[in-house]
Amino acid sequence: MSGTACPCGSGRSLEACCGRLHAGMPAPDAESLMRSRYSAYVLRLKDYLLATWHTATRPSELDLAADNTKWLGLEVRRYQARDDSHATVEFVAR
Repeated sequence: MSGTACPCGSGRSLEACCGRLHAGMPAPDAESLMRSRYSAYVLRLKDYLLATWHTATRPSELDLAADNTKWLGLEVRRYQARDDSHATVEFVAR
C-alpha cells in the first residue's frame, strides 16, 4: 500500500489518504468519507462500504466480485459543511 496513489484523486498516497479510513480511523468530514467510499469501490472493500452505508438504504449483501465496473476517476465539485454533523458534497464519479 505504501507509495501507491490514492484512487480518490487527492494526489496523496493511499496510506496517507483513504487507507487510514479503511483501516478504522473516523472520517474527519463528509468529503473525506465520500472519497474513502469511492476508493473502497475501486479497491472492492465490501466490508468498509457496508460499514459506512446508512442502515436505511444499505443492502444486506454487496457482491463486488461480480461487478466488473472500471472506475475512471473522481472529481469533487463542491463541499459545503452545514453544521457539525451535516454537509453537502457534489461530485462526479466516473
